Amino acid sequence: MLPMAAGQGAFPGAVWLEDGLVAAVTRGADPGPPGFTTAPVVDVGDSLVLPGLIDLHNHLAYDTLPLWTVPGRTTPFAHHDSWPRAANYAPEITWPASALVTACPEELLARVEVGALVGGTTTVQGSPPKNRPLDGWLVRNAEDETFGIPGGASFVFASVLQLDAQTLASRATAMAQGSTFVYHCAEGAPGSLVRREFTDAKAAGCLRPGFVAVHANAIGAADFAGWADPGAIVWSPFSNLWLYGETTDVPAARAAGIGICLGADWAPSGTRHVLGELKVARVVSDDRGWGLTDEDLVAMVTSTPGDVLARSWPRAVGRLVEGALGDVLVLRADPGTDPFTAVVDATERDVELVVIDGRPRYGLADRMRAADADPVTPIEVAGQDRLLCLVRPDEPGTGWEWADVLARLEAVRADPAGEIAAADQASAGPGGFPPLRLRLDMPTGEGPTAGLPEDLSHVVVPAIVPLVHDDAWLDAVAAGGFHGGLLTRLDHWYRP
Repeated sequence: MLPMAAGQGAFPGAVWLEDGLVAAVTRGADPGPPGFTTAPVVDVGDSLVLPGLIDLHNHLAYDTLPLWTVPGRTTPFAHHDSWPRAANYAPEITWPASALVTACPEELLARVEVGALVGGTTTVQGSPPKNRPLDGWLVRNAEDETFGIPGGASFVFASVLQLDAQTLASRATAMAQGSTFVYHCAEGAPGSLVRREFTDAKAAGCLRPGFVAVHANAIGAADFAGWADPGAIVWSPFSNLWLYGETTDVPAARAAGIGICLGADWAPSGTRHVLGELKVARVVSDDRGWGLTDEDLVAMVTSTPGDVLARSWPRAVGRLVEGALGDVLVLRADPGTDPFTAVVDATERDVELVVIDGRPRYGLADRMRAADADPVTPIEVAGQDRLLCLVRPDEPGTGWEWADVLARLEAVRADPAGEIAAADQASAGPGGFPPLRLRLDMPTGEGPTAGLPEDLSHVVVPAIVPLVHDDAWLDAVAAGGFHGGLLTRLDHWYRP
């Protein structure tokens, strides 16, 4: 049981958590529900308490990599099949990502999920496919979450690859039975040939409330208006601008009643996490006169994606209401600041506590200790000391030092060929579990070692990127992409 007091903002009062759920939300000094008299209390003062953020589209396996460009290229890409053909794509993206998912899958997952946590993310779609479930380990993985229910893995279907008519029709049937389908759809420049992916989905009967179209930046107002019973799209403005110089027609989608969610996409062409993507959305809306409010933007990472998932999940998420999943974020905010503006303006330094399934996962030392977090390991984020509750995925309850995670990643960087070969020979993991196997979820990576060159000595794993939007990342933003300088406005938040 874990009550958290909040002194201001959109959710004043206290949030009471029990058995992984929100037991109650009270306002002011109202008493909590029975049974909480001896529960640990986390008094957060004037900080904001809000639902944990939801990233409804990511490719986590790639989130250790730097921003990617094609040297000398001066024109935007046409669509999602264009840029993987670049000569430097495999050596700079596929090969290093393949090396890490093969040689140190546990450490890779730890690093990328912690990267989500430091941005306040509690649920993410896009965990790398794996040979055995790890739902409930660190952050909540949308397509892997089962809630302990047999067959629950079919709550959320997802596909990066374009599907044939028969498979799309089967997904339409699953949606009719209550599932959600998150589908890469029409990713590219407006009017490019990938628009047909949306029309193919429509022909297969997929345009239902459970359909979540990722990107959809190649289609226009007429297509959106043809979605008679709308679901949602996932907007990744940084990645769209970085690769294509254009982004999704959000006003047209909103006019058609389609829900808008945000996704950070992946590190080679995206922000570190959706807390960063909120700022890109703010910049794009202001630049184009779309008139999106900060409340509109915050809904894109809380209530809107939460409502999308709640159509198929047995519990509410993305809202602080009784019976909802106990996923909570505490953010520092100056007294008197509009709470929604405070969320949009927040950086990694402002994340004070992240709670998932009612358990403290990451935050300031005093917040974590007040919440009785155990086991914990120290971690430094944006020059500040934090505590992280990290356990080994194959050894429940056994603490894992963050320094050991980083050391293992560096060992693979130092000798990727040798580490890949050793991993391929592994027969059993800790506790007798079969070794964890991951695969990449992009078209150029179909298996644990797919996409690797025949000569592994050619594999170079770049330095693992920092957890935060640092000066090096901002310099890379200014030097690359097809955003026409628009994304340099992120300096306002990260280099004031």
